[in-house]
Amino acid sequence: MIRAIIFDLDDTLYDEMQFVRGGFEAVSSYTSKNANVNQNVVYQLLLDVLEKHGRGQTFDIALKKLGLYNKNLIPKLVKVYRTHKPRLSLYSEVRTVLSTLRKQGYKLGLITDGNVEVQRNKVEALKIKDFFDCIIFSDEYGIEKQKPNPFPYQKALKELKASARETIYVGDNPYKDFVSAKRLGIHTVRIMRGQYKNVTLNKEFEAEYQIINLGELIDIVPQIKESNK
Repeated sequence: MIRAIIFDLDDTLYDEMQFVRGGFEAVSSYTSKNANVNQNVVYQLLLDVLEKHGRGQTFDIALKKLGLYNKNLIPKLVKVYRTHKPRLSLYSEVRTVLSTLRKQGYKLGLITDGNVEVQRNKVEALKIKDFFDCIIFSDEYGIEKQKPNPFPYQKALKELKASARETIYVGDNPYKDFVSAKRLGIHTVRIMRGQYKNVTLNKEFEAEYQIINLGELIDIVPQIKESNK
C-alpha cells in the first residue's frame, strides 16, 4: 500500500533556472547602479560564467572579468541574489498532478535543501504550500541535514505518519536524492530534467523508476503499489 508521496522542489516541480535568472537580474541591476557598468553586460556575463564554471564562484569570476572584484562586495551580491522577489511558475503538468494525487487520498510532502529564506520564498512564489501536508526545509536543522542525510526523509515520514514502504520519493538529482531514501526503504522515482538530466550514476544512486514528465507519476504509483504487495 502507498500512502504518501514526497517531492523534491528545484528542477522537480519547476525550472530552477527561473530563480537563477531572476537573481542574476537583481545582481546585475545592483552592480550597474553601484559601478557604472551596463546591466545587460553584467547579466550575460553571469550566465556565461555559470555555464562555463558552474556554481560556487560565479560572482567572484564575473567581477574579476569586469575589473570590479572586491571580496567585501561578494556577500552583498549574495544577499541581493537570495532576497530578490522571485517570479516563478510550475512545470505545466505539476499543479494538475498534485491536485489529482490529493484527490486520490495520498498525503503529500516536500523536502528541499538550501537557504531557508530562499526556499520559503520559492514555495510562496509558486503558490504550492496548500498542496502539502508537510514541508521540510532541511537547512532549518543545519546544512549537515541536507540530502543525502537521512534526516529530512525520516522527519517527513514521521510528519506524514507513513512508513518507508508506504512512501514514494520523487526527485531529479541522482547525486543526493535517492541513495538514502532507498536505504530507508522508500520507493524512488527520478524525473529526467533539470541540470542532471543527462547524468547517469551507478545503481546505488539511481532511482527505481524514471519518468520524463511528472504526469507519468499517476501511472507509476499503481505499479509501485502492485510491486509492494
